[in-house]
Amino acid sequence: MPVLTSKELAAVGYSGFRQGTQIDSIWNTYLLSLVIAIGEEIEARRVSPSMVFSYRYKPDFETGSLFDKEVGWHQFQAAAKQYSSTNSFVLRCDISDFYPRIYHHRLENALRRATPKHDIANRIMELVGAIAAGPSYGLPVGGPASRLLSELLLNGVDRLLVSDGIKFIRFVDDYILFADSREKAHSVLIRLNEILLTNEGLSLQKSKTRILSSAEFLATSDFSESQDGESHHDELARTFRRLRVHYDPYSPTATEDYDSLLAELSKFDIVGMLGRELKKSRIDEGLTRRLVAATKHLPAHAQNDAVRSMIASLDLLYPIFPSVMQLCKTLMPSLEPVVQNALYSTIRQLIAKDSYITQVPSNLAFALRVLVSDTSEETEVLLAAIYKNSSSMMIRRDIILLMAFRQADYWLSDCRTKLSTLTGWERRALLIASFTLGDEGKHWRDSVKNDQSPFDKLVLKWTGENKQKKGINWKVPV
Repeated sequence: MPVLTSKELAAVGYSGFRQGTQIDSIWNTYLLSLVIAIGEEIEARRVSPSMVFSYRYKPDFETGSLFDKEVGWHQFQAAAKQYSSTNSFVLRCDISDFYPRIYHHRLENALRRATPKHDIANRIMELVGAIAAGPSYGLPVGGPASRLLSELLLNGVDRLLVSDGIKFIRFVDDYILFADSREKAHSVLIRLNEILLTNEGLSLQKSKTRILSSAEFLATSDFSESQDGESHHDELARTFRRLRVHYDPYSPTATEDYDSLLAELSKFDIVGMLGRELKKSRIDEGLTRRLVAATKHLPAHAQNDAVRSMIASLDLLYPIFPSVMQLCKTLMPSLEPVVQNALYSTIRQLIAKDSYITQVPSNLAFALRVLVSDTSEETEVLLAAIYKNSSSMMIRRDIILLMAFRQADYWLSDCRTKLSTLTGWERRALLIASFTLGDEGKHWRDSVKNDQSPFDKLVLKWTGENKQKKGINWKVPV
């Protein structure tokens, strides 16, 4: 069974891009299971959580969480504030194009040092190589398996810094190092570059590498106290950044946690703060992303006001467009019909006019998920046109599922006649979608059942059982 992946561009900022990789679900699950099998051994190799705060392996198989929720970005920022108060200078930097530039040979060496289970290490590397499809470098961006593997790779760099007596903290590819003089800070910078380049073939981003006095660093830290001359709005934004907008519905204290989160959010005018960001020529991506995330916890009237503002400013929100679309899809049941229609119309116009926003494949994919609940004929015609003109396996697969969700049986019936020309993901999506075609779908599935892979047969079995269980309430999952 081939390892199918879809490599598509995703926007970074207003003018940058990176390549995201969507892995076939069965292979993604297999890769994650292999990494979990040696997760404890990887964690045991890593330096202290008081220095490295990213993705500390602590699985909770009841909730599905793999990483320690008490060690993360907030703790990283708090440690930065604490350490900078006792050192005169701070070096802040991050690795350039980290995930795409991880060399497979170096990762393989790190795996072999971390675990005696070399068969698992070999399987991981074989799968990583197949996903890369040619180059001997690069991990797919995102996903818990890649996160833990990348942490293992950087562990060697971390340990060399520790052995050199260098004071530092790290979150993923973001390093903050501390020194008692500017001269020492430059020496630390040289040493870090040397370790990264010599040992891992990596380098630092020049534009983001800065040596600051501790006073300068603290003045710009989200976790510092308000500064003299700072406006009320800036002080509010700084305070809001420190708020942990996270809610775990599986927590034993879920109700109390949610009430506490709502109480904290009530101290801020989320819609007003979002509106101020949208009046700028460029948004503060970090702050705006947090404001968007917080919107889902607001009262319905505030959610509608926020979505209205976002609809009118999608060009400004371009760097975080996927987050905006995810929010809109989540809020759809709470949105007023007039707001829903304005959202649908705006997205349709973006796609029809070939906007630079939806030319980015990942942005288009998130936009289509919002349109799935739009019952208009215009959207159905648009979906058919996108399918016809797109060369993306990911987009074409999604449209088949979206059409099935919309009960577009005429389109699906025609699509199934082209089975031999479809990619693997499209074929699987069409098999799922065929359950909306009644007897026609059943006869067709019977006619092609000998051509299905074991995984496709498993997907068909799951879909059939799920449909039977839910009866008339069953919908194709999208």
